[in-house]
Amino acid sequence: MLLVFESHVDNSEKLINTLKERGARAIFDETKAYGTNHVLMALYHTDLAFKNKSNFADDFSLEYLIRLSGEKQISKALKFGIKNGFNRIGIIVDEEKKEDIISILGTPIKPGKYDKDFIIEYFEITDINNQKETEKGIYEKIALLNTKL
Repeated sequence: MLLVFESHVDNSEKLINTLKERGARAIFDETKAYGTNHVLMALYHTDLAFKNKSNFADDFSLEYLIRLSGEKQISKALKFGIKNGFNRIGIIVDEEKKEDIISILGTPIKPGKYDKDFIIEYFEITDINNQKETEKGIYEKIALLNTKL
């Protein structure tokens, strides 16, 4: 399940560790995802990578950032993680752990508010208003991860 929160983060590393201890499978900057389909596509490919033992990272959350970003290079994938300061925090969590996450971050908000400029620049999108083509470009980048040297 996807939960999204708006929060000011003082220590992102500490928060990430706490959220993982409470059951968060993946933690990311929700503004870097082009909607729920992008989030779910990255989750699918992360699960598949672990199932097929083709994951690049041992940590599920880091592997998720790799898949969300479509990049093996950790420094690029980390652009999709949360930072100190104000964040829209996206969290992938199993239903039974949902309340543990809410007890830390408060009431979830509606997902889907992406950073248009970031998406255009990072994924080299020419027409962000064409959802089908934008998603196709992002999904291809994610799917091609396993073919890159």
